[in-house]
Amino acid sequence: MPEQITMPEPSTASTLPGLVAELVALRHAGGYRFKVPQRVLRQFVAHCRQHGYADGSITKEAVHGFLYDRHLRASTVQRNEVVLRALVEHARAAGWDAYLPHGTARVRLRHQPPYVFTDDETRRLFAAIDSQPMSSFSNKALVDPVLFRVLYGAGLRVSEALHLTLPDVDTDNATLRIRDSKNGESRTIPITARLAATLHAYLAAAHPVPEPGDHVFYTRAPGRPINQSTVYLHFRGYLEDSGIPHFAGGPHPHSLRHGFAVTNLRRWAAAGADLAVMLPYLACYLGHADLRGTQYYLRLTADAYPEVMAKAQIRFGYVIPAVIPEPAGGPS
Repeated sequence: MPEQITMPEPSTASTLPGLVAELVALRHAGGYRFKVPQRVLRQFVAHCRQHGYADGSITKEAVHGFLYDRHLRASTVQRNEVVLRALVEHARAAGWDAYLPHGTARVRLRHQPPYVFTDDETRRLFAAIDSQPMSSFSNKALVDPVLFRVLYGAGLRVSEALHLTLPDVDTDNATLRIRDSKNGESRTIPITARLAATLHAYLAAAHPVPEPGDHVFYTRAPGRPINQSTVYLHFRGYLEDSGIPHFAGGPHPHSLRHGFAVTNLRRWAAAGADLAVMLPYLACYLGHADLRGTQYYLRLTADAYPEVMAKAQIRFGYVIPAVIPEPAGGPS
């Protein structure tokens, strides 16, 4: 009797998160770790949710907005193209109408220089964040002033801040433990005594009955972190309240990380520090895999603040050209 061939179950996913979960499960079943593609797919799901794209199809607008309308390195765009092509092929097999990005096509990437808040804008932004009224329907008046201070005062990526659990915060020693960051590595970073005191007061109010698995920042339950799209929506509201215009490419929550890096480089330059010595420390603090991303911040700082250029040219003439071209992409 001939061996029976078992056909794979047809897809039953009716939502984009379900479709992604199905694809991830298939890759894991095939023995692939699929860690980085899984993160890219989660980001794409958040992008589609944020912009209101309906389930049942993957449109050209959704794909191009995710791939090409953001401030990303060309290599990151190419990697994301490969991931989305796999998702689209899986979606088509599931009966979805899905647009397939052409990875070999030369698409014009609309890179915007990263937005760095001025000192005045920073003050206005945090004044707006701090002025949110308390509400019985939302805890954002409790959470957001501290969350955004951590982004600005510690230079964290949004994902890193949202992944913090209670054991990661040591207010006695003023340190944060960042686990499984973008580059797959962990690091422990010092924070200022002022930020540590702010976190100490916040934790007492937000976690009266602390559990080790609780996330530091949450909306409804301490066991579940805030969604990144929620952070973005709150941030857009604060920009409007503070009179800071929003446009394609910025400002966005990641701009606070840019601000942390630029503020420190400005401070070190003003103090006459040797930036060649200080740059590796900043790279380690920010969790960059190498110095290239941190040198990008040095170029950005020198472009915005010529006095930093004058000090930095002595040791970094090979990093900062006389005419600084628009960067093709920045670190994250």
